[in-house]
Amino acid sequence: MTLSGPDGYVYDPDGVCTPEKIDYLVTMRNSGRNKVQDYADKFGVEFFPGEKPWGVKADICMPSAMQNDVHMKEAQQIAANHVRYYIEVANMPTTNDALRFLMDQKDIIVAPSKAVNAGGVATSALEMSQNSERLVWTEEEVDKQLHNIMNTIYNNSVAAAKRNGLGYNLVVGANIAGFERVAEAMLEQGVF
Repeated sequence: MTLSGPDGYVYDPDGVCTPEKIDYLVTMRNSGRNKVQDYADKFGVEFFPGEKPWGVKADICMPSAMQNDVHMKEAQQIAANHVRYYIEVANMPTTNDALRFLMDQKDIIVAPSKAVNAGGVATSALEMSQNSERLVWTEEEVDKQLHNIMNTIYNNSVAAAKRNGLGYNLVVGANIAGFERVAEAMLEQGVF
């Protein structure tokens, strides 16, 4: 329902989800202009200059632009809005204290940037595999492999948190699971 840029944010109550709107977003992004007011002007929705969208009530909140964009004040507003899923799409978009606060909210599921961004890294690895083997996979094949990778990351995160007595903490679970994979690889290479 919102889309942010360096100039502010737009509120589109119908959602940024039609093919026409998505195509326009791609065109906006490729233009290098990066002004979300253009979207507001084209689709006749509200534009809030110089503001962030954290006060908008929604089920899902996905900060996806820059590091440390969500501070405690914004985290408290997000919690007050009864957001159900807080998905860190950028690299560490939440300050440490704000992330801890959101993780402590019993009604919010926090999906950590480390696990979410692994999808982009995995997609790059799939592309490199195709290139090195001179293969061409269909969109469905790539999507199926990425789906399996993300399910594995999720399951490993849940299991690591549970195994360490941390309940359903995806953030800590992802950190533990990632550390365990690196440590296991090092041990297999003979590094102690």
